[in-house]
Amino acid sequence: MLPENLAISVTDVLNYHQKREKIFVPARNYSAISLRLKTPGKYLCKNKTISFEPGSICIIPEGVAYERNNLEEDILVIHFQMLNYAMEEIQVFKVPEPEKYKNFFTKALTLKYENEVGSTYRITAVVYEILSELTRDVGFTANPNDNRIIESAEYMRQNFWNPQLSIEDLAKQTCVSSAYYRREFHRIYGTSPKEYLDTLRIQYAKSLLETNYFSQKEIAARCGFSEVGYFRSVFKRKMGKCIRDYLSDETRHEY
Repeated sequence: MLPENLAISVTDVLNYHQKREKIFVPARNYSAISLRLKTPGKYLCKNKTISFEPGSICIIPEGVAYERNNLEEDILVIHFQMLNYAMEEIQVFKVPEPEKYKNFFTKALTLKYENEVGSTYRITAVVYEILSELTRDVGFTANPNDNRIIESAEYMRQNFWNPQLSIEDLAKQTCVSSAYYRREFHRIYGTSPKEYLDTLRIQYAKSLLETNYFSQKEIAARCGFSEVGYFRSVFKRKMGKCIRDYLSDETRHEY
């Protein structure tokens, strides 16, 4: 599920010819939403198999490595970044009217090729239309009754840099037990609150690393990690590579 206030930044729109193959895709620094019109397939991620059928919308979050097994097909895909949300797992939604979504993706692709002033804003608006229709068709946003957990996640997004921030304190602020908080947080966001917090910190760390201005120790402190060694281990676990390899990698643009 995704929050109603999701903020995104679109980076690219592609019409991609996908061969019949099984390949490994390393963790990327952007998310992707794609439309599968004709063929089934599956993703293998974190020892979990996620299958998709024709007429499915697939959302792959940044920082997630996976193996893809699919038949040959032309797919439409939009690359974007989630600015205020940390998604941990691949999500697949079977939609009732695939052609409706094809029109949205085609519109985004046309806007890209026209490349007129303001086209990025219009493409972003199309992505929000897609998300809005998904909410109507498959109800994938969080239930309004879960507001306390959602507000807590927002607090986490605003204060992830604080090394004193703890899941126990967040549970107390939400007026529930730690066990209940962890269970309900996982139900809503598909991941544990600790993994969510680590993802927020690593997302910010990536932006600081790419400036080449701060040392790793300084970045660790700015992102809420009390120890630089722990920061390095979390980064490698999340991104599938050490910091040095991440910064030198020129091949992060798999589709």
